[in-house]
Parts: sequence; C-alpha cells; structure tokens
Amino acid sequence: MELENLEKSIAKLESIDSSSEYAYEKALLAFISIKQLPVLIYTLPAGTFLFRTRTHNAEVFFNSIVDINLPPSQLIKDFARCNRPFQSVFYASENRPASFMELAEYWAETKDFGQTLNITIGRWELLNPIDLILVTSPNPEDRISEFDKYHGTALDGFLEEQQGEAREAATRFFSYMFSKYRKPAKDDLLTYIITTAYSNLAILHGNNNVHGIYYPSVPFGQQGVNIAINQEFATEINLRLTHAVKNTFRIDENEHGKHSFTETNRIMTEKIDLENKTITWE
Repeated sequence: MELENLEKSIAKLESIDSSSEYAYEKALLAFISIKQLPVLIYTLPAGTFLFRTRTHNAEVFFNSIVDINLPPSQLIKDFARCNRPFQSVFYASENRPASFMELAEYWAETKDFGQTLNITIGRWELLNPIDLILVTSPNPEDRISEFDKYHGTALDGFLEEQQGEAREAATRFFSYMFSKYRKPAKDDLLTYIITTAYSNLAILHGNNNVHGIYYPSVPFGQQGVNIAINQEFATEINLRLTHAVKNTFRIDENEHGKHSFTETNRIMTEKIDLENKTITWE
C-alpha cells in the first residue's frame, strides 16, 4: 500500500457529497482504489453472550423470536454505523447497559417528558466462534477505552510485520478509520457512509470467513463494545436466544433539562421455544 495513493483515497472520501445518490458507491470506489486494504481480525469465542434491544411503543409483549431478531431488510431505510439502506445487520452489545445506551439518544429525540418507554432486550448466546473486523488506534495515546488498550497490542504486532512505506501507510489508514468509528455520527451521514463502506468491503476481503464488525459504543463513552453481525451469520445455527427481558421506563426531565429514564417495571422470561420460535411470558 502506497502512502501517496492512500492520501488521495482519503481525500476522495472526505470530498464526497453525502446528499449525492452515488455517495455510497463513491466511498466504495475510494476504498477499492487504496488496494491491499488492511484488516485486523479478532475471533469472538463460542459461548459469548450478546444483548440486543428492541423498542416498542405499546405495552405489548413480543411473543416471537423473529420480533427481536434481525429486522426485515425492506424496513431498513437509513445508514447506520455498519449498514446501508435495505441491509439488515444484527446489532448487539456485550452487556445490557451498552445495548440500552445505543438507543438512548434516539429515545431522547423521539420521546417527550412524561411518556412511557417499553423495550425488550434479548440475551443471545454465540453458538460458534465468529471472526470480526476490528478497528483500533495505532497511537497509544488514543487508547483510552479498555477495548483499544487490549486490541492495540494486536495492531502493534500487525504493524511491526510491515516494512517502510507500507508500515507508514497502514498506520495512517488505521488512524483514519479509528477517527471515523469513534466519532459521534448524529447528523453526520458521511461518517456512516464511510464506516459502512469499509465494513462491507473488509468483510468481503475476509473470503466468507469474516462476518461482522467489533467496535466500542460511542454513546456509552467507548466503555461498552458493539458487534454488528451480517445476515449470513445471524441464524439459529450460530445464535440462540436464552433470555428476554421487557422493561418499562418513565421519561422525566432532569435538572439539566435532559431526558432521564426511570425503570418502573421489569419482567424476565427464560421460556424460549427454539423449535417453534416462540417466547412465553408469565
């Protein structure tokens, strides 16, 4: 990978007009022009538990596993951190608080003080190991989160294997991608276009062995970790729902005029019928 070519590609990415109908395709072409796209792979072991949150407005219960699993592709209308429109991705987090915080900003924008919020969080067990693309910083001073402190050593090892200009270019590339994955992307469509384009190309570079992206939660102060798993892997062969929890929250206004969420009810069930794909609540 040549440094000059990389800088030109980054300049192309930064110059994209996100309102263009071909913005995503331009991002793909910019990444493809880099050549020898560097990727860092981490294997998440079987037995890992993941948490996925689903919002619902009425005080009803989701009685089907399908309701809290992958959303239908046709319902995906917008870009997110790792998906384009009409691309269904299984977003999950390493723990319940991180899963909750990923949606808190959305709730604050769409809910009024005094309203009630209902969510269902599923706990999923990873039945098979999964290879994931991770992006961390090559610069130790940027490694604030536990995620970056831990995985930064793996990146150091990867960079040490590179020589001369290739090492300098790889360092620049990971530094650039780190800035995009750690950047709050609210009202910043271009950031989502860039991270999604890289996510999809990096997964394709994995030769059908890589199935997702592993990255810290920006809304949770980078202390929680998110996993974006592609549709190909997110099946009952690889993921098993073990628990479901329905939470009800009262939305109040705090002393700073912001939204606060007070839990008023919690119901948990382990009665998951995998054969019939049903959830039974007591």
